[in-house]
Amino acid sequence: MQLRNVIEVDPDKCVNCHRCIAVCPAKMCNNGSGSIVELNGNLCLGCGACIEACTHGARKGIDDSAAFFADLSRGQKIVAIVAPAAATIEGASLYQLNGFLESLGVKAFFDVSFGAELTVKSYLEYKAKKNPLCLIAQPCPTLVSFIEMYRPQLIKYLAPCDSPMAHTMKMIRKYYPQFAQYRIAVISPCYSKRREFDAIGLGDYNVTLKSIEEYCEDKSISIASFPERDFDGGVAERAVLFSTPGGLMRTAEREVPGISVKTKRIEGQPAVYSYLAHLDNAIQRKDAPVYELIDCLNCELGCNAGPGTRNHDKHPDRLEGFVERRKVQAVERYRNKTVMKSPKSGARKLAKEVSRFWEPGLYDRTYTDRSSLFSELVKSPGKKMIDETFLTMHKTKPEHVLNCGSCGYKSCEQMAVAIFNGLNKVENCRHFVQIEVERLNQQHREEVRTKVLEVSRSSCEHIEKSIAAINHLADISNEMAAFVSESSASIEQMVENIGVINRNLHNNREGIIGLEGAASEGQSTIVNIAGLIQEVGVRSDGLIEASSVIHKIAGQTNLLAMNAAIE
Repeated sequence: MQLRNVIEVDPDKCVNCHRCIAVCPAKMCNNGSGSIVELNGNLCLGCGACIEACTHGARKGIDDSAAFFADLSRGQKIVAIVAPAAATIEGASLYQLNGFLESLGVKAFFDVSFGAELTVKSYLEYKAKKNPLCLIAQPCPTLVSFIEMYRPQLIKYLAPCDSPMAHTMKMIRKYYPQFAQYRIAVISPCYSKRREFDAIGLGDYNVTLKSIEEYCEDKSISIASFPERDFDGGVAERAVLFSTPGGLMRTAEREVPGISVKTKRIEGQPAVYSYLAHLDNAIQRKDAPVYELIDCLNCELGCNAGPGTRNHDKHPDRLEGFVERRKVQAVERYRNKTVMKSPKSGARKLAKEVSRFWEPGLYDRTYTDRSSLFSELVKSPGKKMIDETFLTMHKTKPEHVLNCGSCGYKSCEQMAVAIFNGLNKVENCRHFVQIEVERLNQQHREEVRTKVLEVSRSSCEHIEKSIAAINHLADISNEMAAFVSESSASIEQMVENIGVINRNLHNNREGIIGLEGAASEGQSTIVNIAGLIQEVGVRSDGLIEASSVIHKIAGQTNLLAMNAAIE
């Protein structure tokens, strides 16, 4: 049979810190093998320790408050049973809480404390009839789940009687037929109560006190502003103490004086789980039971600070003060109902009232061995597999088994079991990470050393090349220096030559000026010569003509001479 989830994980808020695993009494209901820690509801006890421990708000309890308020708004017929822990609500009385719920449409109210009175009677009747070796009280559904899942050998010691809440609901169904068609809302301090209701088939809404306070805050409602509304049905006396550690024992003491010295009172983690986990072995060894009644609760402050309340950070005396004052009023109330107004007459009045609503067999409870669920989901590896898993965790020596608890488990072996079942990973082991870091550091050191050597060799080669280049530059510099020296001498010579040229140019300038004067004189002479040449030209023209005539005559003379020769 699948169990209903009563705690959920917000994956956006989970940082995989494993604090939830550290506080979890079941451990293997958590899966830390991924990037977040997931929760298996079939193995979860619903104790709520992880909700309080998670500083990131990744764990949240699940109740039926949303459906409850929605159904009331639609006119659904509902009656409420109210847990005694409701007396611890800040700033308002238990009866004003009833008044607020009545304003929403709840038709009747029954005090679970009276159901606790019925529970004590059921316990004592069973004890007188069966005389069990020991009797483990079962008002706490979380501890019932622990026994059913993880210690089924203790089922035979679990009180085969209903819890106060179940007594109250069965009383309504049996003795209040006018509410037969009404749904029952349980105003409770506990998320895991939902599983109890599923098991017995009663209880339509598990509405936590925390959800009611949050609902009022969201809507700016003050519970203290509502009139007080008393309970219907039976009225409790000192069983109003049931929400306080030892409340069952103190109520039973009223009926059986001296039973408190035969009662083991234990509550809170890890004490209660350690005690129950080893109880059967102690019984087998005849070391236990020392006590006839075991009054046990999951929460250290009892139901007054259950996971479905907002009381975790409050001082125990403050919380128990609310309940103790109510107890005084309840005792006085019964005493004042009698003529004698004495404690004995008040007790007789109470016994008569309880007997009106009690009958044999009505409040019997049976339990289910759910251990097969655990054995199916979580395999138990042998020593060989544990050792092999240790090797993957770098645990090769006994001193490597640190049992430091940083992974969230009680021991390295428990962590190895989780890894073997795929519920965790070696990377979440502190020793493994330490070895990996050391190996990585060593690897990095080797890589750095190799790199330094490579860089050194490369640097030496570059330095040698640089020295050669520097020497080459030095040679070039020397050559340039010699060239500069030669150039300097040449420049000096050039400067000297330029000076000489300048002087020559100066002298030439003076010579040119003289030539210019001579040229002017020569120009006049040339003009005169030109005139003479012109005159010579005119006279030459006459000579040319004379020459032409002579030439013609010579030609004729030659012709005549030739003819003469021929002849």
